[in-house]
Amino acid sequence: MRSLNPSVRAKAIEIANQLLEQGKLDKQSVVMHSVDEARRWARCERSDQQWSVGNVQRYV
Repeated sequence: MRSLNPSVRAKAIEIANQLLEQGKLDKQSVVMHSVDEARRWARCERSDQQWSVGNVQRYV
């Protein structure tokens, strides 16, 4: 996560915490998926597209 800019890193941490609360993924998978989703979130933010944290549910 060090390579992410601060806002994307914060979103990745938020998503990772949600995934960890669900307890269905191992920590390595949580980090991988949260970074992917945070990057997707950032792309949507830049293009004014809709992004929902509910999208995270597809991993569990």
